[in-house]
Amino acid sequence: MQILLNGDVKNLGYRGDILNVKNGYFRNFLFPKGLAQVANAKVIKLAEARSEKSTLQKERVIENAKDVLKKLKGLSVTIKAKVSDKGKLYGSITEADVVEAVKEGAKVELEKDFIKMDHFRDLGEHKAKVYLGEGLEEEITVVLEAQE
Repeated sequence: MQILLNGDVKNLGYRGDILNVKNGYFRNFLFPKGLAQVANAKVIKLAEARSEKSTLQKERVIENAKDVLKKLKGLSVTIKAKVSDKGKLYGSITEADVVEAVKEGAKVELEKDFIKMDHFRDLGEHKAKVYLGEGLEEEITVVLEAQE
């Protein structure tokens, strides 16, 4: 029996997939839970249109990510932090601090989940990666200076 999945089903497929399953599995499990419907010609045509629309949206997202990475290429941001007499930071510089510095320096808003780094605890120059997806990453320089 050919069906269209209305939701993700573990070990079977993802929403929008058109699959062949046994009649009993559809009748006793998938259909009562609203996870699938019978795939007639009209439903298949609708699913293909959704798939094309989803593909176009993904392509737009990737293009936007590439534009953001172009703006970040070679970017160096400076963060001023309070330090002790020995030159050690009182706290550490986190992803949120780097996001704020990038927002001010490059006028790009990022989420802190996009920044991959260790927390910086010393003054000087450090590297952080901006990761926007598979194959979409850029390294930025973070310079830590003492606040006067």
